[in-house]
Amino acid sequence: MKVVWHPETQAEIDAGVDFYFEKQPGVEDDFIADLEAAVRKLLKDPRFPREFDPPYRRVVTERFPYQIVYRISGDCIRIVAVMHQSRRPGYWKARESR
Repeated sequence: MKVVWHPETQAEIDAGVDFYFEKQPGVEDDFIADLEAAVRKLLKDPRFPREFDPPYRRVVTERFPYQIVYRISGDCIRIVAVMHQSRRPGYWKARESR
């Protein structure tokens, strides 16, 4: 399956990297690795996480309080958000209507 990232996800990743770098340099690399592991996990079986807000699904990172919100569209995985689990739930919903 092809993975397509919403343009705003890069700013979310960058914000997480900046936060963890400021907190403790070097931890930002662990954050990126955790996100990459989550993407690999969803690529193995993108339909495994059940829909939590149809048609959206999410995969949660192992170490950091983030989740990757996505939907399946044909042979494409559309990543809509890389969101912190305790900040502004649902903010990403407006992205798909633009």
